[in-house]
Amino acid sequence: MRARTWIGVAVVIVVTALLVVILWPTPDPLANVETVAIRPPDWERTDQALWAPFMDGLTVSLGAKDVRIVTDADEADAVLVVRDVRVDSVELRLDSGEIIGRMSATCALTELRTGRTRVMDFRLDLRNGTVRATLTPRKFWQFWKGS
Repeated sequence: MRARTWIGVAVVIVVTALLVVILWPTPDPLANVETVAIRPPDWERTDQALWAPFMDGLTVSLGAKDVRIVTDADEADAVLVVRDVRVDSVELRLDSGEIIGRMSATCALTELRTGRTRVMDFRLDLRNGTVRATLTPRKFWQFWKGS
């Protein structure tokens, strides 16, 4: 085979490997989690009254999985620490009485059995009275987003 053929084969292999790495789905960080405790960033120094007791017992559906929110981290399978909350946009239209908003946050989910922490992106959209929340794990190659 000629050098040009070998170069072409190498390029095809590298491109295929990059596509597999980029498009491969991330493992589900909530796979073994049935209960989660939600904490603010510096929750060790935060008053326990602010640890969202109003959410205790609330069940959240994430895709096909139901996760129950608990107040006590000792009862939880994982702890979700919410950091870097950003309000991306808020729009109030007085003529139609419509509220449109978008908020995002960086979260760290620590599974208490294994101690493994995964960085996730939380996004909340409000449009026409409908609230849509997504919690997405980051792929390992998304280094530019930070932790």
